[in-house]
Amino acid sequence: MKKKTQIPVHSMDDWFSGVYIQPMGVPKNDHPVYEMSQPHRHDFYQCVLVDKGEMEMEVDFEKVRLSDRDVFLSYPGQIHHIVSSRMQRGWFLAFDPATLDANLRSILDQFLTEIMLIQLSQQQSKNFYSLMHHLYQIYKDPGQLYQQQALQAMTCSVIYQLSSTYLREERSTLGRHSFRNVEITKTFRELLRHHDKSLKNTSQFAARMNITASHLNDTVKSVTGFPVTYHIQQELIREARRLLCFSDRTIMEIAGTLGFDDVKYFTRLFSKVTGVAPGKYRKAFLVSR
Repeated sequence: MKKKTQIPVHSMDDWFSGVYIQPMGVPKNDHPVYEMSQPHRHDFYQCVLVDKGEMEMEVDFEKVRLSDRDVFLSYPGQIHHIVSSRMQRGWFLAFDPATLDANLRSILDQFLTEIMLIQLSQQQSKNFYSLMHHLYQIYKDPGQLYQQQALQAMTCSVIYQLSSTYLREERSTLGRHSFRNVEITKTFRELLRHHDKSLKNTSQFAARMNITASHLNDTVKSVTGFPVTYHIQQELIREARRLLCFSDRTIMEIAGTLGFDDVKYFTRLFSKVTGVAPGKYRKAFLVSR
């Protein structure tokens, strides 16, 4: 069997500082690069605005297709790579979580989807393209006084406006739910994204949120269609798949990393959720590469 290597984790410090922005569809090689077609992780957010063109990515084993006027945001820690790209015009923006204020980080953490993907109107696309261009002009002027502060403020402005656009769409689909129920669900999602291994079941999440387990479960199920246990299991299995495919850790080590004391229970859960045992899943992935 071909030995796996650890999945690359690209750090903000390894590539750039704080904020990085680059027009897409334009040849550019004046900064350190890494192989985008190979699976990798970032410790920063990544945003792609497609003004004209196409791109196909894979994010945590799910295909994501972008075309004209699409904007995409991925989170730190997600495994992804570019499958194909025919980008004619667009922007790539990456930024450290520390660039965002606490309120904006919380807004992003509370989104109910694993990635942000929006189809913009022509006017919205034009507006965001203009914002990105303005940010790029600041980025390309290192002699500007207070450049870092300006970059941080402008990046926050872009992401606030992007979040507002996304939330309008999200709320249109959640309009039949009460504001309180949506807020409870979003708080749960925020806790789940933080990968706190001390929170393993519905009761522990509910205790952290100062509500009853039954209320939390009923609320999350009414808003998302799935109970709390489903979301917890999906998050655990998603990370298990990452480790099985892109690390040399044994199944016992992976179970321990994810907080399972009993490897047999982990194996049963993985098999139940994915339909295949961890060892067979790893072998099938290696054969497919």
